[in-house]
Amino acid sequence: MNIDQDECKNLYTNFSGVDMYVDYRNKRLKILSHSLLSELIIKEIIDYSKKENLGKIIANCYKQDLSLFEECGFVAEGVIDGFFQGEDATCMSLFLDTKRKNSLYEEKENRIIDYCVKNTNKFELTKNKNYTIRQAVPDDIPQIIQLFQTAFETYPTPIFSREYLQKVMQDHILYMVAEEEGKIISIASADLDKQHMNAEITDCATYPKYRGRNILSELIFQLETHLKRNGFATAYSLSRANNLGINRSLSKLGYMYRGRLINNCHICGGFEDMNIWVKTLK
Repeated sequence: MNIDQDECKNLYTNFSGVDMYVDYRNKRLKILSHSLLSELIIKEIIDYSKKENLGKIIANCYKQDLSLFEECGFVAEGVIDGFFQGEDATCMSLFLDTKRKNSLYEEKENRIIDYCVKNTNKFELTKNKNYTIRQAVPDDIPQIIQLFQTAFETYPTPIFSREYLQKVMQDHILYMVAEEEGKIISIASADLDKQHMNAEITDCATYPKYRGRNILSELIFQLETHLKRNGFATAYSLSRANNLGINRSLSKLGYMYRGRLINNCHICGGFEDMNIWVKTLK
């Protein structure tokens, strides 16, 4: 799969009044709106997805729509508490590609979660640190891209693109960076859903030589401070299920493990499972 070419085709579209995001980069379709959904429309969306050679359909679902999705073959992979302005969302998935149903690393990923849940160490702010934390600005974008290129072979969103980063930085993503001696050494972001008052903690990366210093946890803590100040109800993160560091950071910060999205997105050269972590901010 040519990721760059596929990214160019990604689109938001409307199908029989239902808003959708067709994500060729990750070979999936996301159902974004629910009010006009019916079994007939969902089946039409499934047929469309098959024609487009997509392997997975996903939706964050209201409680009252659960049975409709289940009747159409969807399965629940997790929950994001408080996603809809305080009301919980169930993460529903339909696997069109049967190979995509099964995790390749389930045992390892379960061990990581078991370790994180049992490890009761809590986050504490670092004293006398050599780095400073601040909100990113457009002038930081060349350094941000360099960090992302070091951390990720491929990524679910076009974070290696200057134009993309400029657009989302102005629009709906808050980036926080750690800087040491003029160099950005770590980054994390909050993707702001102002309609539902939730935010996804994402785009987390640290240069290898700076890992193990609690930097990422501090970045996320500062993002949470901004979210609380602006009235957001919920923060959540979809973290790489086979990466101990990010899962441990979220657990230490008080996020609760709420499920796993199997083969959910294309990152570092292949499809990976993503753990759902949720924290109530209000």
